[in-house]
Amino acid sequence: MRTERRPTSVPPQREAPEQVVVRLRRSGRRLVWPALFFVAICFGTGYWWDSFPVAWLNTGFPFVAAGLALLLSLLPLVRWLNRVTIITTKRLILTEGFFVRQRREFPLGRASEVALHRNPLQLLTGSGDVTVTSSEGRLTLHDVPRARLVHRALTELIDRAAPSSA
Repeated sequence: MRTERRPTSVPPQREAPEQVVVRLRRSGRRLVWPALFFVAICFGTGYWWDSFPVAWLNTGFPFVAAGLALLLSLLPLVRWLNRVTIITTKRLILTEGFFVRQRREFPLGRASEVALHRNPLQLLTGSGDVTVTSSEGRLTLHDVPRARLVHRALTELIDRAAPSSA
């Protein structure tokens, strides 16, 4: 009796699942001026509280100060908190917006170059602008904290994601 041998099939290799490498925001240096405005508004409100000769000015002054604090301090903070860059093993994802979320994705497999640009202030704080270029366009991550580390990580991820020419 003859037994048939079935060819053993090799299961297809699965790609590694996409993993989040890092989530980051722009440099916190952007919040220095809003914080200084908030302190100045609080100090000014306390100093000039109830010092106006007309009663309606004394009543309206705290409301004006609260509006300025909202406009100059809270809105920049909310805007900074709602801009997030996510770097995964396969793509770059930029999300921003509070009421309406906008999402941009950039596949790392199509990227060909990563460049790092830094001005003198960014050199002092360790931040920088990282630009990822592909044949379809370019994506710039502005004022990224730890820019050298992000640049190195993106270069490594792009090298891994590029199809091997062997």
